[in-house]
Amino acid sequence: MNDVATTPGASSQNRSRRLHPGVPTSASDGTAGIAAASDTGRRRGPRSSGTGTQSTREAILAAARASFLAKGFAKTTIRGVARDAGVDPALVSYYFGTKGDLFGASMNLRIRASEEIARVVSGDIRTAGPRLVRLAMTAWDDSSGGATFRALLRWVATDDGAPEAVQTYATEQIAVPVMQALEQAGVLGPDARERATLAGSQLVGLAMIRYTYRVEPIASASVDHLVEVVGPTIQHYLTGPLLRRQATENH
Repeated sequence: MNDVATTPGASSQNRSRRLHPGVPTSASDGTAGIAAASDTGRRRGPRSSGTGTQSTREAILAAARASFLAKGFAKTTIRGVARDAGVDPALVSYYFGTKGDLFGASMNLRIRASEEIARVVSGDIRTAGPRLVRLAMTAWDDSSGGATFRALLRWVATDDGAPEAVQTYATEQIAVPVMQALEQAGVLGPDARERATLAGSQLVGLAMIRYTYRVEPIASASVDHLVEVVGPTIQHYLTGPLLRRQATENH
């Protein structure tokens, strides 16, 4: 594992940020987590893509997925996943970071979400909103990989660990690649972060309504219909004008 240097007097929060870059330390720190994850999240874990490395990652993900489905987020532990996968707990952290990161990776089943989202948004940013909705809904509606995603999402709705799990997934698998694509299109950092967070929250909220709470008519709506009605909202978040609250002074 990479050694993490510490300096005398460094706070525990700063040490945590260095150990797990890109992971927000609290729900109120989501945008900071997006910024950090965009720079460092992709560097977590070994650079090797050899057969041994890939098989180890797959074994860890399989064990994690089984544990999250059977026990939920709160009762799943890094140590337990490592034991089931037959690896050292430190290796799980090395590949995936925190338990929240591992949960996000387990939910990312049918597609490499971050890569696919980046490809969709990096096309014509002016028409990316509907494509982004179609990508998400098609993947999550899928009868095989999507079924596991939906089961995990139902755990999120009732699990004490839900805030961390949802935040990590929405940040690293959706918001970060959207933010990076926006920055490549010339959108400035703070504005790109806000737009990416709005788009990510809309998609995750749509998933909760559709798959977990089964609210009609959204639950039974076709993907085409959702693309038609939700796509423009995502597009507005990506490229439309955002109202700014004006600061007022109290006299």
